[in-house]
Amino acid sequence: MRTAAKRLCALVVAAAVVAGLSATAHAEAALIPSSDGQTVHDTTLHVTWLANANLAASEKFHVSGVNPNGTMTYATALDWVKALNAGGGYLGHTNWQLPTAPHFDGTCAVKGRHDESFGFGCSGSALGRLYYASLGLQEPNTAVPIPDMKVGPFHNVQPYLYWSASAATDPKQGFVSFSFVSGFQGANVTKNYLYVLPMIKGKVPRSSAGTVYDSAADVTWLADGNLAAKETFGVADINADGSMTHATAVRWVNAMNAAEGGRGYLGHNHWKLPDTVATDQTCSIGTRSGFGCTGSPLGELYYGQLGLRPGDSVIPPLDSKVGPFHGIQPYLYWACSGESATAPCDKTGPAANFEWNFSFGNGFQGTNLESNELFVMVYYPDAPK
Repeated sequence: MRTAAKRLCALVVAAAVVAGLSATAHAEAALIPSSDGQTVHDTTLHVTWLANANLAASEKFHVSGVNPNGTMTYATALDWVKALNAGGGYLGHTNWQLPTAPHFDGTCAVKGRHDESFGFGCSGSALGRLYYASLGLQEPNTAVPIPDMKVGPFHNVQPYLYWSASAATDPKQGFVSFSFVSGFQGANVTKNYLYVLPMIKGKVPRSSAGTVYDSAADVTWLADGNLAAKETFGVADINADGSMTHATAVRWVNAMNAAEGGRGYLGHNHWKLPDTVATDQTCSIGTRSGFGCTGSPLGELYYGQLGLRPGDSVIPPLDSKVGPFHGIQPYLYWACSGESATAPCDKTGPAANFEWNFSFGNGFQGTNLESNELFVMVYYPDAPK
């Protein structure tokens, strides 16, 4: 992962903006914080960002449906932005909006079923440009490294998405995944980078340090929620933060079982990725996705053993500083359809009931059901000249 110094190489702070700077220096000035630190002018996108990338966690503006951690549905995000612009406007501005993403973006790695551009490398969107160019981050690195925190009998559980062993209902959507930021069960394409929490069916025959038994799901979990960050078992292509593609996750779990001369990690060789119940009446959307999916091991762990509710993060939201910003969460942020950063949000998204999102956990741009709950950061466009 790049050092903080390398991340900030593209940034020019306000104190450096003095008379006599060369034209080249001005061209390189991407992000300029205001004197009070509350906003950041983006000279590349011609917008001014709110420096607090999770203001909603502390200021709801009387909008219902905003979770304590700052996540919300897309409809609630629109209501929250509307509240920012009410009256005299937040910080005196009445044109705050969600960041935009174009439907067609030649910098993206993949195209979806509706010909929408998505994947890694999408620097044509406002959030993509911020991640890749202005902040100098590189996929699949997280913008905010996560400390190893204790969560019940577990530790190092990442506030992000985790792989399951189960294919999505539509094979084109990859595999089922589960969010430890919101409790949402959905699907992710196989080449995305998510985390892995292995389990063993049933209770292990002997008490093992480093494991946790969940009697409700009748599974034994690894207590370390991100073992892969420090133990690769010789498997390549695992990111430094422990995230990996689904194919790599399968190879890593197999390597766990082959460790210690075939005795397996911690003396167990029946580790596997968590499976998912094909028909789960506890889910809020259909029978396999949404909130409240307690029929599958990851859902029972989140809602049952850890006692979390929809919209709860497994750890409190971080207020880490990233360049001139603070409060950036290493997770998914809402974006809206728009052909340029200064264009208003289109009323139609990339597909019916879907809108754009961007991950500060790994630089992946995708689409999400509008009923999912993601974070929000906003900007207002420069005044027309």
